[in-house]
Amino acid sequence: MIKFQGNREEFGKFYAACLRENGHDFYHNANRPTLNRQLKIYQQFYPELITELTTAAETLDLDPELLLYEDIAASVDHWRARMNRHNHGCTIFAIHENGQTFVGRNYDWLPQAREFYNEYRLEIKGANRYFGFSDESVWARHTGKNTRKPYFEDAINEHGLYIGLTFSHIDQWNYGLLPNHFIRLVAEKCQTTRQALNLFARIPGAVPKNFLIADAKGDLAVVEHAAKRYAVVRPNKNGVLIHTNHCLSPELQLFDHVRTHNPTTNSFVRYAEAEFLIANQMPNFQFTDIWRILRKSHYIYNPETIWSLALELSSQRFNIYHDTAMGQKEQKFSFDK
Repeated sequence: MIKFQGNREEFGKFYAACLRENGHDFYHNANRPTLNRQLKIYQQFYPELITELTTAAETLDLDPELLLYEDIAASVDHWRARMNRHNHGCTIFAIHENGQTFVGRNYDWLPQAREFYNEYRLEIKGANRYFGFSDESVWARHTGKNTRKPYFEDAINEHGLYIGLTFSHIDQWNYGLLPNHFIRLVAEKCQTTRQALNLFARIPGAVPKNFLIADAKGDLAVVEHAAKRYAVVRPNKNGVLIHTNHCLSPELQLFDHVRTHNPTTNSFVRYAEAEFLIANQMPNFQFTDIWRILRKSHYIYNPETIWSLALELSSQRFNIYHDTAMGQKEQKFSFDK
């Protein structure tokens, strides 16, 4: 696990060191109109990130526009051009029962992520402490070592607030925060699901993603974000909330292209299997039941699963399971160590 403690400028230098260490291949040109639109949004809603990136560029003796464009604006242009489309198979669920809040997550990334995956423990001055989990920005046609950078797609903070994302097949885009920056901002600024939802209500999002949010008191929600609109999905009457890669909200199902993007998608069967396996463990769901669902399933766990998270947010019991060539490896982590 990679650890950091310091202020924003120091984190910028830490970020620069990560890029330098991996021989990062930086952008040579920036689309200024897109960058300018994005900069206005970030300066209003996440100016701390601009501080980090400008410090990193200064440390690297790099034109700040190039790093800013790469980190806050290039994805808008990529999405507009329909780049980076491939099959995604992530499953995430949350359960609140008997005063406990459980979260389970399987990440089915590109196979190259096995080599690059990292865990981070961050203590940035003035922000909540949190753990972040990153495939190091591995994506199709961009999978070499020289592209590695921290890119958090899950986070758990010291208040027991969790946020994680799954891929969306909605073909829309907007100017706004990128998904990994929403993850960081929620982890750094919020303590509860309600606070996180208020943040989503105020801040525009750039590309479609699904965000599952759960807090220590059992408030569960999914934000199905379609860039220019979003919907909030709540748990069923048993306190169970599941999301894979298809839309659940009726208003966004009209824009969901999961079947046309991937006619053989297993998103629906993963959802059904998770629903079935969770129901079999209820009532009186236990922490060890998460492992049975994540790692002993047929579709939720599959050959592309890189790692799994098993969390109990109320008592902050956190486990991560690695998928390695030598077999599954379990690791416990906490804010006390």
